[in-house]
Amino acid sequence: MADEQTFESIPAHIRRAMTPEQTAVVRHQLARTSSGTDKARGSNTAGDDPVAAMRADYNAERAFWNEGGPQMASTDNFTLSLAGATVPVRIHRPVENDALPVIIFVHGGGFTVGNLDTHDRIQRVLAAESGAAVVAVDYSLTPETVFPQALHEVAAAAAYFAAHGQEHGIDPRRLSFAGDSAGAILSLSASLLLRDEPHTAAQAAGLSPDQSAPRSVFDSIRSLLLYYGTYGLRDSATMRLYGGWWDGMSMADLDSMREAYYYREAQHEANPYIDPLSADYTRPVPPMFIVGAELDPLADDSRALAQTLAAHGKDHEFHMEEGALHSFLHYGRMMEATRDVLTWGAEYAAARFNIA
Repeated sequence: MADEQTFESIPAHIRRAMTPEQTAVVRHQLARTSSGTDKARGSNTAGDDPVAAMRADYNAERAFWNEGGPQMASTDNFTLSLAGATVPVRIHRPVENDALPVIIFVHGGGFTVGNLDTHDRIQRVLAAESGAAVVAVDYSLTPETVFPQALHEVAAAAAYFAAHGQEHGIDPRRLSFAGDSAGAILSLSASLLLRDEPHTAAQAAGLSPDQSAPRSVFDSIRSLLLYYGTYGLRDSATMRLYGGWWDGMSMADLDSMREAYYYREAQHEANPYIDPLSADYTRPVPPMFIVGAELDPLADDSRALAQTLAAHGKDHEFHMEEGALHSFLHYGRMMEATRDVLTWGAEYAAARFNIA
C-alpha cells in the first residue's frame, strides 16, 4: 500500500546493507514521491492511458538525475530507418574529431519505459570519460512491439554505423556497446546476433550486400559494457532475497516484463538472444566489462555471465557494487559509486579502442 512505502518498511536485511549514499538516494526518492512532485509532472500529461502515464512518471522522475554532468563539444539528434521502424538516435561527441570511436548506448527500462533523455547524463559521462562518441538508440518499446523488434533495431544500428560511420565522424572499425538493465541484454544479444546472423542485422539496416560486409561488423566490436543486466535466469537466490516496491524489481515485476516482451510465443523461451547464458561461448565474443549491484534481484545474472565467460576463457572484468540497488547508474548526482563504475567502464572501452 502507498501509505506503507516508507524507508522503514523496506526489509531490514536490505536497509542495513545499503551504503549511506544509496540510503540517501532512496530517502530522496521517497520524499519526492510523498510530495507528488514527479507524479504531478508526469501523469497529468498522459490522460487515461496507463502505459503513457507510467512513461510520463518515469520521465519526470529521471529528469532530476539527468541535470548537470559533462558538457559535449556537439550533440546531434536524428532518425534512422532500422528494422522497419523510424528510430530516434542521438550522438554525443566529447571533442570534435572526424574519426572518433563509438559506444552504442542502449537504455534500460524493462523494455517498456526510457528514452534518449532519461539516460542522457549516463551517455555524456561515458563520452567524456572514454573520449569516444556515444550513439544512443531509442529502440521501440513494448507493448507496442515485442521480441525481436528492439533487438533487430539495436543490431541494425551497429551495422549502419559500421557502413556509414565516416559520414558521422565515426571510425567504423572501433565500435562498442554499452547498456543498463534491459539495455545490457540487448547489447549482449545484439553482439551475438551480429556474430551468428550478420545478414539479419544488415537487412534491418537497409544495407545492400556491397555496403554491409556484415561479418566485419562483429569484428569491429571492441568491447561490451554491461550494467546489471538480465541474462536468462528465471529464478535465483538474489531474486528471492531482493527486489520490491522500492526498486520496481519484485518477482512479479520481473515476470510481467518478461511476459510482455518475450513470452507471448512459447518458442521464444529457448532463444539464446533471450537467454544469452545459453549462447555458444566456444566461439568469439567481445571483451566484456560486467557490473552487478549487490542488492539487485538480477545480481546473480551478472555473476552467472562472468562465471560463464571465465569457464570459456573469455576476456572480461567483473565488479559487484556492494550496497547498491538496481538502477544505481542513474544516481551520479549523489553516489560516488555511480561515477566510479561509469569511469571504469569508459576506461575499459577506451583501452580496447586503442588496440590495433
